[in-house]
Amino acid sequence: MVLVVLGGNHFKSKFPFGQSHCCIIGVMGALEQYARENGGRYPTGESSPEASLSLLCRSNYLDADATRGMTISENTVRDILDRGDLLGPDTCGWHYTDGLTLADDTRIALLYCKQPLGHNGQTTKDGGRQVVFVSGNIEWISGSKWPSFLQEQKELLSKRSDRAKRGSPLVSAIIQLPDGREIESVDGTYEIQEKSAGPDSSGSGRQSGNNLSRDDLVWFQAPAQSESITRTVSFSNLVSAPVTVTFVNGVPDKTNVVFKMMLKSP
Repeated sequence: MVLVVLGGNHFKSKFPFGQSHCCIIGVMGALEQYARENGGRYPTGESSPEASLSLLCRSNYLDADATRGMTISENTVRDILDRGDLLGPDTCGWHYTDGLTLADDTRIALLYCKQPLGHNGQTTKDGGRQVVFVSGNIEWISGSKWPSFLQEQKELLSKRSDRAKRGSPLVSAIIQLPDGREIESVDGTYEIQEKSAGPDSSGSGRQSGNNLSRDDLVWFQAPAQSESITRTVSFSNLVSAPVTVTFVNGVPDKTNVVFKMMLKSP
């Protein structure tokens, strides 16, 4: 094993805020979970974007180390959060776009480091950085493209739809039990199976968990291409009849669906 020791000046130039690893993937996962469990809305409502982002830590979706970003010390952030306060522009290294929802344009940036740093806090060679977009996609934006990226973001934010601002689904959904009762959530193990079919491709997937919410059932976004999506929900000893929504040029053939539950066959 070769040990590389950097001199003081070299280390400072390579790691201007110290060596650290605040994983942007972990923050992305926490943001997605929060939105799915809070009516499709990412953390919001506080005095600054950084304070809103701090709600991830206050609600135990994230720890202080990940919430701080790579430009602020963990001890500083932990002291603030431990005394019940929230972070601010000078105490959080993440740039967070406050007020977004799962219904927003997926090209809108949700989170990125305020400085062009890599995974371990090192200065990036091209001045680029990773960016988390609405819906959880992560992309690398190079330094040469950063100015045009920021301009595009201003334009996208200026064009937000009323539906996106409200966080309303494109297609709403509800569960109907065999006795006719309608519910929006299930406290227990569930599974959603999905199949998609389009003119050029098809696929399938499965989602499972311990708490089924409304936001697991609805469609916030249309698929990139025209296709039909079929979902089947199961929990306890019940399974739904398949529900199919067909999207053509981003427009669904229905805006409300009902998952009608039946007893599973013995």
